[in-house]
Amino acid sequence: MTDALTERREPPPAGMVRIAIGPIAVIGVFGMTLGITYPLLARMLESNGASSTVIGLNGAMTPLGMIVTAFVIPALVRRTGAWRLMVGASAGTSAVMVMFGLTDSLPVWFVLRAVLGACAVAMFILSETWISENAGEAYRGRLLTAYTSVLALGFCVGPAILSLTGNSVRTALAFAVLSPVIALVPLFTERSAVPRMESSGKAPVTALVRQMSALLAAVLAVSVFDAVTLQFLPLYGERSGLPTGQGELALTVLLLGQVALQFPLGWLADRIGGRSALLLSLAAGTAGSLLLPLIMGSGGWMWPLVAIWGGIAFSGYPLVLSILGADLGGQNLLLANTAFAVVWGVGGVVGPPYAGAAMDLWGTDGMAWSLASLWILALVAAAFTLVRHGGRALRSPQ
Repeated sequence: MTDALTERREPPPAGMVRIAIGPIAVIGVFGMTLGITYPLLARMLESNGASSTVIGLNGAMTPLGMIVTAFVIPALVRRTGAWRLMVGASAGTSAVMVMFGLTDSLPVWFVLRAVLGACAVAMFILSETWISENAGEAYRGRLLTAYTSVLALGFCVGPAILSLTGNSVRTALAFAVLSPVIALVPLFTERSAVPRMESSGKAPVTALVRQMSALLAAVLAVSVFDAVTLQFLPLYGERSGLPTGQGELALTVLLLGQVALQFPLGWLADRIGGRSALLLSLAAGTAGSLLLPLIMGSGGWMWPLVAIWGGIAFSGYPLVLSILGADLGGQNLLLANTAFAVVWGVGGVVGPPYAGAAMDLWGTDGMAWSLASLWILALVAAAFTLVRHGGRALRSPQ
């Protein structure tokens, strides 16, 4: 048994581009769809008289739906196949968005929001497994960071569509209904490239989770970072002395850094190895969190530092995916991506309350300290694992 679960021949560069087209196109369109749902559905709820608390609770149903559904994705793949499940998730997302426009019932909206999360997590897990399993060693880091860069760009473009349409709920809702249908195009044209994502025999779930503990810690740190900055960075900037509106600009700059800097980290990972690049990413996340109280509101050089922090720190997620893709395949890779999706959802649910409590306890800079504590734990765990295993691949669990 080799270190990697399967050995795959390296396709030429043109073949690698072809491999990436399907999942990147799918997740880009899907990212735009989800990106527009958060401000759009919040605006629709507000117009119906919902309180801020209700709007927040309704928004939490999406990551909750992701967490609950992620556990059954491997079983659904065995029953229906990965391609059929992605087609169903795309069509289901479009149908859910239609329902949002047809009913004002608040209990129904809570159910719909959970179903939206279920469809989203299926697309995330399966598209990540699709690109990871097919990618070759020489290009895996770049392809996965290109994938997550397009996803981040989709999340940036989604809210902008609402603004460009003059905050027209009807127009934005029509876009949210139609865009998942567009995702069906690459699914059908690239159907033959979708891997089976399954293997025979009982999957070694416990052994996989034990081996991936350091990687799971890294995913949790990135997930909390993502959720907390989306929720609190504008407020943090305002409380730190930024002029009105520049806190939101700081968040935009951080998101643009995520779009621009992930691919260079993937390029680096393909040359120095995914684990070494992951250590660099975790170190950047730690340093950025510790320096944030010093640089926020400190002048023009704050902006590039925020962009660099956002880009390099967020790259930890695709770098973890590249490590898994190099070491695992088939159902084990699907299970690993499922575990990461669950941890990501947990980070999205607990991250904002965790940072909010830290801000209540230690003041504004509690947000930075709360992030730094998780980054440090993930960095220590990853460094210990790298030293202990000498950079070797995950063993195939039996």
